[in-house]
Amino acid sequence: MHPLIARYLSPEAARETLQKEKDGAPLGPEERLFALTAADHPEQRATLLGTSGRRHLSSDAEAAVVFLAAYAATRAIAEDPALSAATARARESLKAEGANDTETDAFLASILMEEAFGYEQEVELFDSTYVQETLGEVPALAALTREQVDALIIGFERSARDEAERDVRARMARALINGAWDEGPTPINPEHIEALYEAEIEGKPEAEMEAGLRAIVEFLQVLAREGLVGPQRLSRLRAQLGDEEA
Repeated sequence: MHPLIARYLSPEAARETLQKEKDGAPLGPEERLFALTAADHPEQRATLLGTSGRRHLSSDAEAAVVFLAAYAATRAIAEDPALSAATARARESLKAEGANDTETDAFLASILMEEAFGYEQEVELFDSTYVQETLGEVPALAALTREQVDALIIGFERSARDEAERDVRARMARALINGAWDEGPTPINPEHIEALYEAEIEGKPEAEMEAGLRAIVEFLQVLAREGLVGPQRLSRLRAQLGDEEA
């Protein structure tokens, strides 16, 4: 989890920073980024400040805290020497394909949210190398067309050894793409894999389960060869599917 997200998931810390800004007190680097983010998103800022003194946050207030923390972290990685170049390339590639600032910020924030909450790992640690890899996937994802996606699926189907395998490959590849990329290509994450497993694998006879899992792993490998899934992501997703070779 990015340190800025970890800090500002606390509503008390968030409100304290905004109060310091209001009072004209000096702000530290993280506080400055959070205050700038809150200023750019007055609706979330007002929702957060409206909860002052309450013991329990409403769902809207909780969402506002997470939103501001994640979006502030996107500002932080743009200034991080280890991530600034990859962040800039990702942002430029999204804008080149027609994304506006709001859509671009949301895309980058989702990457940081996945790193923070998407895997069973120590949330206190920030996996900068994984975020860098994911940012590196963005240019290829942003430039991907529907025709290219269809070609990948058709090629995957045609490389099957027999008709039975072809049918399984077609079903799994199309189900994954339809679930993960229904609103446009994004990094394939554990939620996509879990939804695919529940819809297409769970409860099936053992032979069908094995064939389906094998097809998913092999299609992820196809996407990896195209630069659409990074090595670390591929390993994590394969492990989620129980692939012993992950």
